[in-house]
Amino acid sequence: MRRPNAITLYVSLVVILGGVALRLEDWSTVLKMSLADYTGWLVLLTLGIISESLAVPIAIERTRKSTSSIVFIPQLATLLLFGPAATVLFMLVVGVTGEFLFRRKPPKRALFNSAQYVLSTFLAGKAFTLLGGQPLLLRSPNVRAFEAQLLGFVGFCVTFVIINNFAVSSAIVLSEKSSFRSVWSKVIGRSGTNLFYDLLISPIAFGVAGLYLLIPMFGPLLALLPLLFIRSSYLTIQQLQQLNRDLLKALVKAIETRDPYTSGHSMRVQALACRIADALKLPRKIRDEVEQASLLHDIGKIEVPYAEVLRKPSNLTDAERKTMESHVAKGVELLEQLSSMPRGVIDAVGAHHERVDGKGYPQGLEGEQIPLAARIIKICDAIDAMLSDRPYRRALSVDQAREELLRFAGSQFDPQIVDVVIREKLLESHYQDCLRQKGDQGQIGDTNTIYMSLGISNVPEDNSSSEDNQTENNTTNEQDQKRVLSRIAFER
Repeated sequence: MRRPNAITLYVSLVVILGGVALRLEDWSTVLKMSLADYTGWLVLLTLGIISESLAVPIAIERTRKSTSSIVFIPQLATLLLFGPAATVLFMLVVGVTGEFLFRRKPPKRALFNSAQYVLSTFLAGKAFTLLGGQPLLLRSPNVRAFEAQLLGFVGFCVTFVIINNFAVSSAIVLSEKSSFRSVWSKVIGRSGTNLFYDLLISPIAFGVAGLYLLIPMFGPLLALLPLLFIRSSYLTIQQLQQLNRDLLKALVKAIETRDPYTSGHSMRVQALACRIADALKLPRKIRDEVEQASLLHDIGKIEVPYAEVLRKPSNLTDAERKTMESHVAKGVELLEQLSSMPRGVIDAVGAHHERVDGKGYPQGLEGEQIPLAARIIKICDAIDAMLSDRPYRRALSVDQAREELLRFAGSQFDPQIVDVVIREKLLESHYQDCLRQKGDQGQIGDTNTIYMSLGISNVPEDNSSSEDNQTENNTTNEQDQKRVLSRIAFER
């Protein structure tokens, strides 16, 4: 009998807890509501369903998407007016409608999302009550009544956001085998659910509740127009952010398609750099710089002369080497033309060929003078170069790449980053990325053969069978290993 995997067990647990929450909820306040209150609740529910139908899609991981909607505004208005129990029922109906009807998600995923909505609202409602929150309809509707709700309102918001996003992030981590820190930052970050904007506009719920008290039953309908305006703002922000990311990725792909050997290089470097950033537990701002700069590190190679040198199967001349080194300055020059490009990203791109011993280029920076993002990109660039075939040499094995990293730790590479790569087994995971992306094209080399240095023109044939040829090949490889000391991380 096949054992259930971790994500199935997790989904089952959340669904069970959601059912327990429904069983434990005190429904007495809902049962005591008047016909007018039920009508008002239905109006808010309608606003919630409309908000879900207009939810904005967001990308969290490679194959995982989520949504961001303004349903929290009618949800919070329901809490202020009718209390936690009515809000749990509100989220149950909105969640089931949104997941099963609008987004048409697979039953397991839709059931999980609906259950975690209920669970998050139930626990947040307990925080609301513990902090003195009471439904406005049970109090005299005046300014003091609204003021008395503030602490409970804040408690509800904080509790709901933490539990809701934790539940979603955990599911993605178990499903995608991603870093929790990475997923969490995307779920609540600028590319995620726009948490900052949500908190900023959440007080609008007080206005919606006030409209209900001024115009019983149908007052909240007056909030429909501003809700649509907020949703439009969300969509515009999300579309602009996605457009920027797509344009940059398209530009990078256009550069790399000129050379089949480097196709996908920047995307793989970006993936590895993000894993290192997560392992180092970097602040979100630095991690964002690492993610963006690692994708754009070779953008200076957009001009034709670089493509010609990249495809050269033999050693580079001094002039060609200077041409390749100039791609760093070209990249900086290009990125500085983009007004929205963070300075930290530009600095990282400009320093990703510096060495910690000060012998890199273009400025000869050393140690901590080199931005952390650039030091991360430096090692990722070299790892991807070592584990991939190039026209001038074959790929290294994981063991061989590990030896080179340890050999150059403290000279070319930051020793702390090398330690993280080795400890977290990131070489192995990156090699699997190379296999997935390039295996079908035969661009992952024979890992039993060592072609260590860049610019090797004396590459033995793979089908050599004689003992003499094999000995000669081994001797050549040993010579190449000695030549690599000053050249292995020079990414052409």
